[in-house]
Amino acid sequence: MYKKLPLKPLLVAIAATGALNITVMAAAQAGVTAPTTSASSGLASGVGSSITNIGEVKAQSAGMSGPAQQLASTDEKLTKKKIFSSTQSEAVINKKQMRAFGPSAGAAQALSTAPGVTVRGYAGIASTGRYAISVRGVKVGWASVAGDPERSGISILFDGIPMNNLVGNNGSWDSNEIPILQMISGINVIYGPGNPASRWFDSLGGTINFVPVQPSMKPSAEAGTFFGSNGTYGVHFDAKTGAYDGWSAVLAGGYTQNNTFRTGSFNAPSRAFAYFGKVVKTFRSGTFSMGGYVDSANEFRPNFIPVSPISGITTEGLNANAPLYSQTTSGYYSSLPESVWFKQIIVQDYMLYSKLHLKLDSNVGLHEMLWYRHGHRIHNRINNFQPGNTTEYYYPNSDTFGDKLYFDWKLPYNTVKAGGYWIQQQYNTLISMTKNNDIPQTAIASFTNPTVAYNNDTTNTTYLAGFVQDAIKPIANLTLTPGISAVEFSTQFYNNGAVGIPYVAPGAVNYTATPNNSKTYTKLEPSVGLRYAPVKWGALYGNYALTYQNPINGAFGAYNSNIVNYSTLKPVKSTDYEVGAKFLITKWMFLHNFTLNVNYYHDHLSNETVAIALANGTQEFAGAGATLNGVNLTVADNPSWHWHLYANLGLSHNYFNSYTPSGGGISSSGLPVSYNPNMTLTAGAYYRAYVDGVLISPNLVDQYTSSQYLFDNLTGTPSQQKMPGYNVLNAGVTFKTDKLDRYIPTLKSVSLSAGLTNLLGRKYNPIEYITSGGYFGGNSAGTILADPGAPRQYYVAVSAKF
Repeated sequence: MYKKLPLKPLLVAIAATGALNITVMAAAQAGVTAPTTSASSGLASGVGSSITNIGEVKAQSAGMSGPAQQLASTDEKLTKKKIFSSTQSEAVINKKQMRAFGPSAGAAQALSTAPGVTVRGYAGIASTGRYAISVRGVKVGWASVAGDPERSGISILFDGIPMNNLVGNNGSWDSNEIPILQMISGINVIYGPGNPASRWFDSLGGTINFVPVQPSMKPSAEAGTFFGSNGTYGVHFDAKTGAYDGWSAVLAGGYTQNNTFRTGSFNAPSRAFAYFGKVVKTFRSGTFSMGGYVDSANEFRPNFIPVSPISGITTEGLNANAPLYSQTTSGYYSSLPESVWFKQIIVQDYMLYSKLHLKLDSNVGLHEMLWYRHGHRIHNRINNFQPGNTTEYYYPNSDTFGDKLYFDWKLPYNTVKAGGYWIQQQYNTLISMTKNNDIPQTAIASFTNPTVAYNNDTTNTTYLAGFVQDAIKPIANLTLTPGISAVEFSTQFYNNGAVGIPYVAPGAVNYTATPNNSKTYTKLEPSVGLRYAPVKWGALYGNYALTYQNPINGAFGAYNSNIVNYSTLKPVKSTDYEVGAKFLITKWMFLHNFTLNVNYYHDHLSNETVAIALANGTQEFAGAGATLNGVNLTVADNPSWHWHLYANLGLSHNYFNSYTPSGGGISSSGLPVSYNPNMTLTAGAYYRAYVDGVLISPNLVDQYTSSQYLFDNLTGTPSQQKMPGYNVLNAGVTFKTDKLDRYIPTLKSVSLSAGLTNLLGRKYNPIEYITSGGYFGGNSAGTILADPGAPRQYYVAVSAKF
């Protein structure tokens, strides 16, 4: 039986209190609290001033007071200048790009506007659904379809705090954990492992930081609502207190709901909510902040649909007297009745964290983060499609504690950062499978009565990292950033068997065969970055990094019907390098705030474990090594005040250097990596005009995804068969005015938005795979199943700022 972690949530609260005490003492030693400033917040007079103030007004650092600069420093959103100055490939997704898919879109849709990022899922654009997110071929998120060389290779942060499950088998993070995009002010994307100071345990392919709205010097508030196709509805708000005696806080949240766009007798209602709060204290020698975030998504996921008709596979079950179930017979978007297929998925988590930034003297700073996160999912699936199918009750949950501490020293020609982090997690997995006639349809299944199969594992993990990073500037236009990290991954795996399950029927099978065991890896991760700017508006850059990642819990034995040999188990290894050029032109002819970034990347992954779901519900794990390489290009410009234009192009060639099926067998090389399009293109045009007191802002965003190779669940290998490419066009318009402020006290502006997603009504499948027959049985093995993309949908939204 497993041992519980000695840490409890109470200890985290005690530790946070200790951090607060340290902060208060530091503030007291620093002297008095820095004074705050206030200013009127009314709109400036004049047409030109009104135009500017209707848009977002951003204070320039040079004009900020000391407290305002300190408060602004807690906002981690990347700027164009920071990206231009970096030795890494970086991008920031702004609010314009996030709004391109309408108010009901979520984290996945926003990320799809970044270069080198592709998204696939079953929920159209609804934030209540889960999506697989691929960054230059490395994935994070939902993974019902196999074939990914790296399932958990992107670190997801919320306000700089890790959200990933440390060893989660199925993507480690779900995109509907960020369901209310209105509370997000920007999204930072670091491609590849990055420098040691910004790198985390899952940063092999990149790091994504969702930066929420931040406290401000002036009080403000915003509230809005929206509705749209398929029962879409939502509300959102944020409120900022402004600064008082050095304290400033923000509270934000929202709720959204929708039905599926799939047609049939069951509308599969889904809903989600999220709330965020943060308070910041500024004082003479630094800042202290505490934050909390909670989210919950409850969705009903439609089943896959055959692309072409299959004999015996009908809309009412196997060999029923009903129409054949496929896109060409029952309808492109058709789905199964609730009485035949029913899957409910609940995703919930909450986070508490604190941050401390202290200026110990004029050249030395201390930075500390402390956090706790709880996460869990519930899968309740009842499959009555064919006799003998099983229900599924799946309840994984985790508790994670972490602390990161580092110092920075500003020296004459370089800036040194040194520190590390400690993270500890307990992850419990529980699956109960029963025959489909044991539980009434729509009832909540439970773990109390597994009659066919079960799984009950616990994985305790402790991650340690220490790093030293130096940004050396021997001359003004040259930066070298060498660094080294020492990482340790310690894993204790416990096969609990039937312990803790009230009743297990005779003959029920434990999915996990591996007995209790443990493994520890210690590795060094060297890296170096270089940036050379021969001119003020252009720079060349390059970087190299060798990084490691702990295997997923499936590699340690979870859900695996074969016994894992720990002596041969290795950490995932990434050897990544890239070269590129960046340009930032503030003003020259028609170029205004012009940015251009082009880069070539090459990432070799080895010791990968590729999870493959089998028809009987168990999983196999193939060993693999892969090469991911390609070119990304992104360009943006404001040729005039009226126009904002941007475009991203991604070209890739990803393939397996080796692929060995579970249990051995013939190792193949040169197989294509499934679900990696060799070209993606996103282009957006935004226009604005000020007409009779109203700011009118239409926008058009087009996304193209080329063909992709399918994965073959029947053979357990990537196939040479392709799914077609597709193109989706989205259009919208926003009307914003401050003319109503004369009637409503404190009102600053009102916005009305409307738009259409998939404007041209394209029919396309973002997901297709070759089935082994697990879902439908009969003659379905070896055929193609799909999740269709959403048809044309509309939205309308209104919001008010105070």
